[in-house]
Amino acid sequence: MTETPSKTAPTSDATRLQQMEQNTSRDESRQARRTFWGDLALRIAFVIFLLALWQCAHYLLVTKPQDFSRGALFPSPAQVGVWLWDKFGLSYLTGDYQPPPGEDMPDSFWGALRLAAYPAAIGASIWRLLQGYFIATMIGFPTGLLVARSALAEKTVGWLSISLQSLPSICWIPLALLWFGRAGIAAPILFVTIMGSLFATVVTVADGIRNVSPILARAGRTLGASGPRLYFSVLLPAALPGIVSGLKVGWGFAWRSLMAAELIVNSGGLGFLLQHDREFGDADGVLATILVIIVIGLLVQDLLFKPIERKLQALWGLTGVRS
Repeated sequence: MTETPSKTAPTSDATRLQQMEQNTSRDESRQARRTFWGDLALRIAFVIFLLALWQCAHYLLVTKPQDFSRGALFPSPAQVGVWLWDKFGLSYLTGDYQPPPGEDMPDSFWGALRLAAYPAAIGASIWRLLQGYFIATMIGFPTGLLVARSALAEKTVGWLSISLQSLPSICWIPLALLWFGRAGIAAPILFVTIMGSLFATVVTVADGIRNVSPILARAGRTLGASGPRLYFSVLLPAALPGIVSGLKVGWGFAWRSLMAAELIVNSGGLGFLLQHDREFGDADGVLATILVIIVIGLLVQDLLFKPIERKLQALWGLTGVRS
């Protein structure tokens, strides 16, 4: 009688391999959680350290010499915290809320939130940012791809983009007011936001494409890819980490350009609050608004761009080495 080959050994090997993969996945998940909580604890400790330095400086410059005129220009962290608490409408929860002049006392916390200064300003700035950044990306992304692959485009459009990238975005405001001032207040702000982000996006996307190893292009041609197929199936996926970094740089330029435009064009938003508080001598409000702008920038970077970058770096084996 002929013996049938046993399938026990291959099945056992496959099971062990599957268990090893599951264990590896669990270990990576635990390591990711430990890293997240460790980074969070480190950042909280660093923020507490900065607040302590701020409080010490306020004590040495204001409290100890009893210089209250200087205190109006250099508030303490507690004063800025009280300002944020009130301007976000949270004072309604503690019973000491005062509505803005000309407004009635709201019936609920959500009514107070709608009347608060910061939620409305943040909403206006974020909406303008999304509009300007979207338009700049829709123009700058394909232009950067063209600049990276065409010598003629690199010598013309690429050269111009590098030149205009170095131009401070605030320089576009007088021209924006002349061109679009009659079209409304929002148009000049949108124009400045687009121009501040557009050329940075072109340059960084083009650099991301150029940094792709030529070995990948040769390997793709060897496997039969050429023309658009080589570009979209080999070069563009390989350049994704650099492209995402370029889009992050473009977002940063758009955010800074928007704040510069709102500072000068008085039409709501966080930049308008900065200018308004400066005119009334409210250093508490100026510092509070700066903190809000910083926090929004950190949230966008940590919650949007950083996870995408880490995922792409892991897929492409570009995690690097940390000391």
